[in-house]
Amino acid sequence: MKKTQSLLTVLFVLLLGMFTFQDLAISNVLFNPESTFGWFFESFGELILAYMGAFSAFALLKINWKKSWWKKIGFGLLAVYNVLTGAFLSKVHLDLTMIIFVLLLVIYFVVFGYLATRIQEKDYEVVRKIAIVGVILSLAPIVIVTLLKMLWGRERYRAMTDPATQFTPWYAIQKFTTDNERMSFPSGHAANSATMVWITLLPLWLKGLKKYETLIVWFTGAWIACVMLSRVIVGAHFASDVLMGATITLMLFYVLKNKFFGKEIN
Repeated sequence: MKKTQSLLTVLFVLLLGMFTFQDLAISNVLFNPESTFGWFFESFGELILAYMGAFSAFALLKINWKKSWWKKIGFGLLAVYNVLTGAFLSKVHLDLTMIIFVLLLVIYFVVFGYLATRIQEKDYEVVRKIAIVGVILSLAPIVIVTLLKMLWGRERYRAMTDPATQFTPWYAIQKFTTDNERMSFPSGHAANSATMVWITLLPLWLKGLKKYETLIVWFTGAWIACVMLSRVIVGAHFASDVLMGATITLMLFYVLKNKFFGKEIN
């Protein structure tokens, strides 16, 4: 475990160092706003955030159903929020009609609500921990990244008319902004897609997934990497933006995993 952490830390430092000097060059080479690859991962890459949050909220609602009313209200509202988020993201990225949007809402409520009812009482404790991690990951990265975006004010590559003169390195903080085209650093899509790492906790509950743990880890890494790459391709972010966005979520996950599952993983 510690060896993996050390390797990932070294990899992060090396990549950040390279992107610090090559951000613009990388975007100049990769930029393709018509990319199908870019469109796909822009449309579907961050949906895991809402799915994870919806299931986690419904799970906590089920587990705490016989407890205080404020917990039921709180987890119920979180479930509604995440279901709305999932349907809204799909509507925005896929340009869905209002009818399809409402249909998605119904489907999400039914699917995630049903999955929560399948949780057995003997699994309540481990699912409770997994769900708490899921709820936190569905909220914290969005808040952290959005605040940093507004504080940093870095212009997106796609918004530049003359990248050679308008480009600013990631460490050069500009000015406070609410203009979406000046919210390049860090990447929200990368941060949201990195919540896919949450599925690596599922084998702690669903024992049948134990034999697929390595595959799950590789799938998670590949998904996050594809979303990161896609954001650079469509000009929404620079390489340093996506690296930092994903890292914020992964670091938060690491802290939460050690807090709730320290004994199981060490």
